[in-house]
Amino acid sequence: MKRAVITTLLIFFFAVALVAQDTTRVGKVVEVKEGPGRTEVGLFRDRIYIDDNDDNDTTHIRFGKRNIEIIEREGQTNINMHRDRFWEDDDKDKDNWKHNNFDGHWAGFELGVNGFYGANYLGVDEFMELNQPKSIEVNINFLEYNIALKENRIGLVTGMGWSMNNYRFDNPLTIEKVNGMIEPKPIDPDGFDKSKLTVSYLTIPLLLEFQVPVNRRSNYLFVQGGVIGGLNIGSHTKYKTDHTKSKDRGSFNINPFKYSLAGRIGLKDISLFATYSLSTFFKENKGPELFPFSIGIGLVNF
Repeated sequence: MKRAVITTLLIFFFAVALVAQDTTRVGKVVEVKEGPGRTEVGLFRDRIYIDDNDDNDTTHIRFGKRNIEIIEREGQTNINMHRDRFWEDDDKDKDNWKHNNFDGHWAGFELGVNGFYGANYLGVDEFMELNQPKSIEVNINFLEYNIALKENRIGLVTGMGWSMNNYRFDNPLTIEKVNGMIEPKPIDPDGFDKSKLTVSYLTIPLLLEFQVPVNRRSNYLFVQGGVIGGLNIGSHTKYKTDHTKSKDRGSFNINPFKYSLAGRIGLKDISLFATYSLSTFFKENKGPELFPFSIGIGLVNF
């Protein structure tokens, strides 16, 4: 993709964010719609939608040649993936092309777990304590641009992505803004099922990648590190008991921007990643001083 296109997208990202009541748009590239039972994200011509109902939370993703479905039901998370056979020949051509040009690793699908590093707040020890295995992060990195520093070996990787961070609370609590401050809101523990905070970001990385040939140069082991910036495009809380179900949208004093250290290591379409935010999750003096982190696996590469 030409550099002018990337420059235009970056300008859209930082300067043309338009927010409506339940819809967020970034130029003509991304549109986020939130409804009573569905959150839908449009990325160019592809759609990502998240269904919320009484029984499960389901994320359906159709992007490029990949079809992905993440189903959370009765305390279990299942992932179903398949691909269109139409693209298999294109993948072979792409693999041959990689041997002659630097091709970084950003565009793709990633799945991980979220966490917070920080101190307690307001004297409530369990406030913001998470159920770690169920605090899921989903990343769809849909745009990639590579700058070769040394052919087939070293390069810079940038682009754009969408990240959905689910923070599942471990206790019968949710959060609310009271007099400009974030405070815990107790939930009736009788029949308590779940409570979570979901935050979505548009992301832009700047990563330095090293590639090492393996298997007689038929594959490449890659290692990369750098920073990822994010723009908050929406957040909501949701909790469910045997008797009630509630979903509340708002900013919750969450920082509109974040920047994180990031690292990846992988081979072909499989990789491991980790991020640690250098910016606080909430605005300064408006909530707990927490620094988000995530660890996960990249399952596919577009």
